[in-house]
Amino acid sequence: MSDYSRPVEPATRLLDELNTEISADLDEEAGGIGWWNGHVGWKVSAQLGEYLLASCTGVADSLKEASLAIEEHRRTEHGLNFARATRARKIAGRASSFDERIAALGGSTESELRREDIQKIWAGQALVSLAQVLDRLAAVVLVVAGVKVDVLRTDWGELSKLAARAPRSGVSQGIRQGVFADVGTPGRDRQNALLEIVASSEDHGPEDWLEWLLMSRNSYVHRAPRMNFHAMIVDKKRPAGTISPLHAQPDWADIEAMLGASRNGLEAMFLKPAPQSIFDGLRDSVSSLAVAVVQAVRDLWIERRADPSLIIQHGGTWRPLDKASVLQFPGYGPAAPTASKEVAVHPSSIRRIRAARLMGDQVGEWDC
Repeated sequence: MSDYSRPVEPATRLLDELNTEISADLDEEAGGIGWWNGHVGWKVSAQLGEYLLASCTGVADSLKEASLAIEEHRRTEHGLNFARATRARKIAGRASSFDERIAALGGSTESELRREDIQKIWAGQALVSLAQVLDRLAAVVLVVAGVKVDVLRTDWGELSKLAARAPRSGVSQGIRQGVFADVGTPGRDRQNALLEIVASSEDHGPEDWLEWLLMSRNSYVHRAPRMNFHAMIVDKKRPAGTISPLHAQPDWADIEAMLGASRNGLEAMFLKPAPQSIFDGLRDSVSSLAVAVVQAVRDLWIERRADPSLIIQHGGTWRPLDKASVLQFPGYGPAAPTASKEVAVHPSSIRRIRAARLMGDQVGEWDC
């Protein structure tokens, strides 16, 4: 196992086990998940079952990608700070101006400036991938819990709102009838138990860690970039490089943050720990939450397989085929010079393709 995969291995191992459980229930003859037969038609079962398996794989992929981004951020920062500290120590024993000291800790070559840009990219990718873990995990929860919502349009933020309202849900909470199993039934109790785990993010990290992560991801992806600030770090009272502190309030604009700093001090703008420590902590919190959720999801899947009437799968969680948009984008440049019209597929995917009724001898069954 690669070094970057090891910190998230407890979660990815459970996801592999969940994937194996679900894959075992694929029906290559009828299509989709075998014990959903009678709940939804084979076309919805095929689409929903395949999306569930893809989401399980996607959660594991995002965990590993986040861990890789965090490890690469660490490596890049270490290399940059070694060069910065070396320059700073060369002038530490003589009189030097403020500008000289600042220059020593900044990028001095085109290669170093490039690595600083790469470090920013790794930081952003870490936030995106960690939040992506949760958005993909939301789809797994919704399908396995049999909650009647649009799986393709419900991210972790929306799932969290739903989970907070689930124990007392009803028309007065703005939740449509039929979203959950009936109150007082074993199925509803199992849905509530799973959603309670979804809502327990405080068990997996410090106060507001999840909200900070999601706000940081949204700001990074959708908002104007914040001003970057640099702070010198020391080791045994000697210059050891610089860090770019992370903003304490990621959804604030710069003026809001600076006005707050004018009242509470500049340090109030930023989180006190180094960014690398925060990324490591976020990875561990997301992985811990994923472990708790996936364990509960696997248990519920096994229970539902043993008693399919526990929770009835809803066809309304998946859109009709004719509702998907159709684009006419041709791409750029000429067609790639591929050797044939065939594509390679991993052997493990063949069963999924057959259960989705997409092999050459099956695909005609999708015609309406």
